[in-house]
Amino acid sequence: MFAGICMFVFHFKRMQIKGKIPLLIVAVLAWIVIVSSCANQGMPTGGPRDSIPPILVETTPEYKALNYHGDKVEFTFNEYIIPDAVSELLVVSPPLTKRPTIRTKGKSLVVQFNEDLLDSTTYSLDFKNSIADNNEKNLYKSLRFSFATGDVFDSLRVAGRLMNAFNLEPVEGGLVLLQKNLNDSAFFRVRPNYIAKTDETGLFMIDNIAPGKYNIFALNDANNDLLYNEGAEELAFFDTLIVPSAEFHEELDTLVKGVDSLMIFGHTHFHPDPIYLRQFTEDIFDQFVDSYKRETRYKCSFIFNEPVKDTFDVKLVGNETSDWYKMEPNEKMDSLVLWISDTTVASLDTLFMELSYYQLDSAAQLYVQKDTVEMNFLDVVVEKPKKKKKAKNNEPEKPDPIQQFNWLVNLSTSAFDLNKSIALIAPEPVGFFDSTRVLLYLSDDTLKTPLNYSFEKDSSAWRQYLISYKWEPETSYILEIDSAACVNIYGITSKQLSKKFKTREEDYYGTVILNVTSVECQMLVQLLKNSDDETVLAQQTIEKDGTVTFNYLAPDKYKVKVIYDENGNGKWDTGSLQDKYQPEKVAYVNKVVKVRSNWEEKISWDMKLDLTFTKNIRDLELEEQQRKAAEKKALEEKENPQRQQMQNNMFQGGGGGGTGGSNIIRR
Repeated sequence: MFAGICMFVFHFKRMQIKGKIPLLIVAVLAWIVIVSSCANQGMPTGGPRDSIPPILVETTPEYKALNYHGDKVEFTFNEYIIPDAVSELLVVSPPLTKRPTIRTKGKSLVVQFNEDLLDSTTYSLDFKNSIADNNEKNLYKSLRFSFATGDVFDSLRVAGRLMNAFNLEPVEGGLVLLQKNLNDSAFFRVRPNYIAKTDETGLFMIDNIAPGKYNIFALNDANNDLLYNEGAEELAFFDTLIVPSAEFHEELDTLVKGVDSLMIFGHTHFHPDPIYLRQFTEDIFDQFVDSYKRETRYKCSFIFNEPVKDTFDVKLVGNETSDWYKMEPNEKMDSLVLWISDTTVASLDTLFMELSYYQLDSAAQLYVQKDTVEMNFLDVVVEKPKKKKKAKNNEPEKPDPIQQFNWLVNLSTSAFDLNKSIALIAPEPVGFFDSTRVLLYLSDDTLKTPLNYSFEKDSSAWRQYLISYKWEPETSYILEIDSAACVNIYGITSKQLSKKFKTREEDYYGTVILNVTSVECQMLVQLLKNSDDETVLAQQTIEKDGTVTFNYLAPDKYKVKVIYDENGNGKWDTGSLQDKYQPEKVAYVNKVVKVRSNWEEKISWDMKLDLTFTKNIRDLELEEQQRKAAEKKALEEKENPQRQQMQNNMFQGGGGGGTGGSNIIRR
């Protein structure tokens, strides 16, 4: 139908032009006379840029042709085209086993099939935006074509949108599949019956579907085999079967008068309604040592593919030494640091370690996997220090200073945040820490009266301790830690620390207050950085309607996200095809939240789930800036031709046929 319309318009315009050729000739001659008599001397402009995309003139076979048994499809345009992107973007549905050959012949694009087409099947060719003219690269957008190899033309349709389940960003180039084989293993073993690819907005449309029942899936198809490779590819699935159908809705044209019968128009409504798929990566247990390294004589690091909580053990091969290390895991327990506490073991250049951890066998049963790794470390040869000069006047030589370590601390001399705790970090594991030797007091207190602070070991970070206090704004404090207050596992003591700092003024901060309604399960409300990396700055858990307040926020732009934490474990969980459950749902406040100093930003948020999973976070301030910039640019572009014309008239005598002279340029 589309090709027929294009051909009709092309022939109609050609007939119009044929009937007006004498008039066009007269008009052109008149224009040439006028321009040649009045033109200023100057460089030619080259004419307007061609912005018209190529026009489809003819197709072989015709659009929606029946009983076509050819081995190629040919598209003829009104100008030469570039087919470079067709091989990459063309999607043929039902899918072909062999890729078709793409070539051009004059102004025609030829799609040559390299296999026999299925009998009694309707084929759809989706070119996306892969065709452009040869001159200005003007795109022929969204070309779709179809034909049937039998006497029935299938015309059912399924459409929808594919997005990332974790952040609701559209998935571009995702493969969407329809499977008529309803067996659970079909997605893994059987090529799909119909396919489509998503555009840059995540939208997809599968055309020319035969009646029936289907499962619908999506995947990123990393190896281009049209099958799901468990654990290695992202996927999406729909919870129910798809039964495509269509119904025509008549619309009578009541504006038609003077005829005996009304004209009947209408539209076809396709079922089901748009389908929204959320793509995710399954959490398939596949444990292995991803990397390992001996960074120093005393420090070894191991990174695993899965957490090793309660499953990890390490032994020295050929060495019965016990209690030779301290283990420091990260919060997820998939990264471990082994601090070698036995100096005899640390002195060895090569260590063979046997790692033990759980793995799954082919029957999904746990067993203990053992790997032996070789850990090497060689000291860097350094130049020996020169001998010390003898002390004058027979004074005794000064002893070498005692080795001590420095605390890492998150304090600065000014602008310490009112909602933060002081973090003390030891560079190596701590053996003993006497917290009574930590003193916090007001800097103007000459008596150094101790403040009643809270001291605790950070449960999420090893070697880190937190000092919490209800800070007063614009107030100076001093933190002091005695020398040797802490001893690490190597017997090295801490240096004395004395740090003066001042807190920020309270008026510097802003507040975000969310009034949330329609809360039906546990939800995690997150304040995010205004970036694409989903960095969580603060999080609160809610279970009922009410207010959520994020205070002491620096003036900046933020995003707000909610996770529908249906299983109540305090984190976002992915989905599972095998166990038939979807990833946990998320939603966003669809505007960038700007926080200003000494200001409360109040937002009402209805938590009722939007099944379209719309994410359209608008930065209203940025949009306004862009609007003003566009208006300014348009005004400048409007003024520039007028200014240029005035300059041409001034320097070229006004363009009045050359008989007059300029009063500015004199001989």
